[in-house]
Amino acid sequence: MRPSILRGLLGLTASLSVAALPAPIAAAAAHPSGPGCDQARPAVAHYSGGVRAPGRRRSAPLPCETFVGTTSEAAAVGVTRSGSVFYAPLLENTSPPPQNTLQGPEWVVRSRDLGASWTKLDSAGPRTAGLVPPWMSVDPETSRVWFTTTLPALCGAQVSWSDDDGTRWHTGAGVPCPSQGGEKLLEGPPPASGPRPVGYPHVVYYCANATDIAPSNLWCYRSLDGGETFAFTGAFPDPPQPPGCSERHPSRPGVVGSDGALYFPTISCGTLGVAISRDEGATWQFRPNVASGLEDIYTTGTAAGRQGDLYFAYRGPGDLPYVTTSTDRGVTWSKPAMVAAPGVRAVRRVAVAVRGRGEVGLAYAGTTDGAHFNGYITESHNVLAHRPRFWSASVNDPSAPLINAADAETFGDRFFYGGVAIGPDGTVWAGFHCAKTIACPGRRVGVVGRLTR
Repeated sequence: MRPSILRGLLGLTASLSVAALPAPIAAAAAHPSGPGCDQARPAVAHYSGGVRAPGRRRSAPLPCETFVGTTSEAAAVGVTRSGSVFYAPLLENTSPPPQNTLQGPEWVVRSRDLGASWTKLDSAGPRTAGLVPPWMSVDPETSRVWFTTTLPALCGAQVSWSDDDGTRWHTGAGVPCPSQGGEKLLEGPPPASGPRPVGYPHVVYYCANATDIAPSNLWCYRSLDGGETFAFTGAFPDPPQPPGCSERHPSRPGVVGSDGALYFPTISCGTLGVAISRDEGATWQFRPNVASGLEDIYTTGTAAGRQGDLYFAYRGPGDLPYVTTSTDRGVTWSKPAMVAAPGVRAVRRVAVAVRGRGEVGLAYAGTTDGAHFNGYITESHNVLAHRPRFWSASVNDPSAPLINAADAETFGDRFFYGGVAIGPDGTVWAGFHCAKTIACPGRRVGVVGRLTR
């Protein structure tokens, strides 16, 4: 058996035993960089376009891969200021899809040993998001952990949170109807002229499609009391469609900028645009031509820095990952940069996170042979530079891929979105799925990867 596959299977066995604490400590000590790290496969330095860059091997970060347990739909990750890592969902049943997601329960799990072991949290459960992927995120400023699931009737949502690293959870009154698929919870400071939140420093928003199976508006709701209650913002971020173009869902939930404005990506028959609201969603302005050649952009494909910088990451021409940035609060946008690792031919599910100005982490499932997908992390400390430099690596050994390209995806058995987060020490973490490959036979398992030095 290949050493990389053996490491993966041993990691999977250890991670599923959430109560077995001694084993993770030993695993973490086995390598100075922590569990699941592969010193034989350092990240590759490159520029945009997949052009290799000169770089000393000893300065390259190492890819690390750990397994969480049975999962479905999403692969959300977050890191609190303490360094605790969170993943969702952990799915506790063995029913076939889509009954697995209808049955649940789904949980948030936490690791305090770099992913060597995972502890199931109360998560204000048990609960299930049904046929809609749940949302989990950690705010880098407040360190609040959010967990959101749609209600059983597929209309409205339950919003829960923890302010103490997942030890205790609170659930608000919930989000009203209509709201269904493509859900996202986002937060940020209030705009200068907007009402101030009470009891929590950020305005909290929840956005979701009215329905997934037919054209619908993206409904957004606002909370000024830290998620206790939500009310409709008053207007939709969906742009008018040009003649001959008909998008089922022409906007995606985006991000709150450092100025308190909302910046949402829009889709118009292959063109990426941006919808901007400077009054907490009451009105919207549209800039329809940010980039062309758009294939898709996901709910985790937007990020905002603390100095007005904005980042949209998406699947673009050639099914490859691209990033476009704005440093003037969405007025103008950079020429898109193709950021895939050298040799990657196509990707799925692009996610982006930001820490300092121009310091980004990206995650995507990428293929080099067209038959198998691996979990890639790409990072840059100067993405706003004229010629930014990137480090990229597959968190898994390509000899043990995560996804077979030919596998069909359906409700309860799909990788709908993955997440990426940057920890307080600058480490980039990302969530993936391992689905019925040699590394996870007959199962869909959550994977958490990172690049570390």
